[in-house]
Amino acid sequence: MLEAGQLAFFWATLPHQVVQVQEQTRFHWLTIPFSSFLQWRLPPAFMQRVLRCECLVGPGEVALLQSQFQQWRTDLWGQTDEQNQIVLLEVEACVRRLALTLTADSGTHSSEPLQAMEPHLLSKIDQMTCFIAEHYVEPLHTEDIAEAAHLHPNYAMSLFRKHVGMSMLDYITRYRLAHAQRLLITTDANVATIALAAGFGSVSRFYSIFKASCGLLPGEYRSGLRLPD
Repeated sequence: MLEAGQLAFFWATLPHQVVQVQEQTRFHWLTIPFSSFLQWRLPPAFMQRVLRCECLVGPGEVALLQSQFQQWRTDLWGQTDEQNQIVLLEVEACVRRLALTLTADSGTHSSEPLQAMEPHLLSKIDQMTCFIAEHYVEPLHTEDIAEAAHLHPNYAMSLFRKHVGMSMLDYITRYRLAHAQRLLITTDANVATIALAAGFGSVSRFYSIFKASCGLLPGEYRSGLRLPD
């Protein structure tokens, strides 16, 4: 639950939707390209929390946030490179402030911090993550992903883990779980159909992974979160 003036930041692979708002509520939604998120070199602890699908919420001043989002909307409608660059810089500053606040509040550090992103490697990470986003419901192999970035598979796996903070398999699994969660919430399809539609090779494996990740079986998850008709 978000209060007025709060700023929430999360990875879009996490299933999300607005389920209830008070009357006359106004909220703003901004999607940041994943490549920009990586390029900003945010604090490793913050990046890992985002990549592990946490929804990070920080305080904000209502009038200031309202003004900022309205200005970003105006600038993006202008559709010029200069206006787009201004928005990206201001959004980066906003996210950095959020990361600084949350890092200071938590006082914790990851035991396996992400390494800083080298500029010449950004396109390789971006190519691999984009390829996964486009093909995760299909059978995927390390060789396929590495080829998309013109890399040797062993180097691609090492590079991916170093800069994304998880293995390719874990990353793909999170996409597939998010897809399955969306289908469980928004459709009446049976679990077997959803498992295959989300890219899992077998229903039994889907049950096992879903239970380990969510702490519930798919049917229990649906019953608990499915919106009433």
